[in-house]
Amino acid sequence: MGSAFVVVMVLLATSAAPLPVSGAADAGKPLAGKIIVLDPGHAVRNERGQIINPGARARRGAYERDVVLNVGESLKNLLEAQGAKVYMTRTRTNFWRYGRDRQSDNRDRAIFANVLRADIYIRLHCDWNRSRRFKGFTTYYFRWGSRSLGKSIRKALVQGLEPHKDNGLHRRSFVSVTSRMPT
Repeated sequence: MGSAFVVVMVLLATSAAPLPVSGAADAGKPLAGKIIVLDPGHAVRNERGQIINPGARARRGAYERDVVLNVGESLKNLLEAQGAKVYMTRTRTNFWRYGRDRQSDNRDRAIFANVLRADIYIRLHCDWNRSRRFKGFTTYYFRWGSRSLGKSIRKALVQGLEPHKDNGLHRRSFVSVTSRMPT
C-alpha cells in the first residue's frame, strides 16, 4: 500500500482572503500589528545533526518536511503583505530546531510562539493515508477558542482550493496543547 500526501493546512497560500481581524488600523493592511508564528512541521535534528522526525514521504519521494516548508514560505509572504509580523520555526537558512524526541520538539515550538506572544500559531503538515483514494485537505484546531480561526482558514481553503475535497474541520489534541493563542 502506498502513502497518499495531501496538504492539511495550505492555509491561505492560494487565497487572497485575509484572516479576520477586528479593529485593524489600516484597511490596506488588515493584519497590521498581528504576530503570526508559522510552524512548517517535522525536520527536527538530534545532537548528532540527524533528522529524527522527517515526516511522511509521498509515493513519488517528496518529504512532508520539504512540502510544508515551501507552503510556509509562500504563506509568510502573503501574510506579511497583509501587514502581519511573521516568524517561522525553521527556514532554509536557519535550521534552529534540535531536540531529543518529537514530543519535546512540538512543545518547544509552541513555547516559542508563547514567548513571542503571537496572536496566532499555525502548524503546517500534510495528511498521510494508506488509501490512494484519500484526497483533499483537512483543517484541525484544539482549543474551543481556536474554532473560529479554524472556520476562517477552512473557508479560505474551500474557496482557494475549489477543485479539491474538503475533509472538514476537526478538533484534535495533536494540534498543540502547549500554545496559549489560537492554534
